[in-house]
Amino acid sequence: QVTENTIAIMVEPIQGEGGVIPATPEFLRGLRKLCDEKGLLLLLDEVQTGWCRSGRIMAYMDYGIKPDILSMAKAMGGGMPISAIVTSDEIAKAFSFGSHGTTYGGNPVCCAASLAQINELLDRDLAGNAKKMGGYLTRKLRTLPHVKEVRGKGLLIGIEYDGPFGLQVKHACFDNRLLVTLIGDRIIRLIPPLILTEKDCDKAFGILKKASETI
Repeated sequence: QVTENTIAIMVEPIQGEGGVIPATPEFLRGLRKLCDEKGLLLLLDEVQTGWCRSGRIMAYMDYGIKPDILSMAKAMGGGMPISAIVTSDEIAKAFSFGSHGTTYGGNPVCCAASLAQINELLDRDLAGNAKKMGGYLTRKLRTLPHVKEVRGKGLLIGIEYDGPFGLQVKHACFDNRLLVTLIGDRIIRLIPPLILTEKDCDKAFGILKKASETI
């Protein structure tokens, strides 16, 4: 609920820990409109979805909106610890030296690694690869037994089973050297490398199919 004490609204374009749930275009555009009407800032958390993961350089680019403040980390460092907050020139005027800090703020080594990583992501069009491979893998995953829904964007994929089988599937995947994460008791989350190939997708699908058939 927006009150006189509200100054901003912050959301993830795709909920990660919430079950890999992409926001609808109507929802995010509605938030943008609400913020504009009420004089609020729209903050987007793209720590997990940013830098090509969703099939776009930033996930918000799929929605036809622009946030006022954008947070990013993870993929921008290529394994090195770094994070950043991006905003407009106008909003940046509210920041003064020392008023903002972060555990994973830039240092020369991490900044150099991040620059190299970002160039690699863009030069190799890994957003395009994430979109292509994500679509390919998602179509295959929807044929798995006991699957209620497969959702996500690009190479951020959630597989929701029709029962509390998540831990069983996770252990079966681990036994066959496929790393997955579990959300709740029925959602398997896949966050594979952005350089994924069709051969990799086929291998991962085979392991998940075998795991799902043991339910």
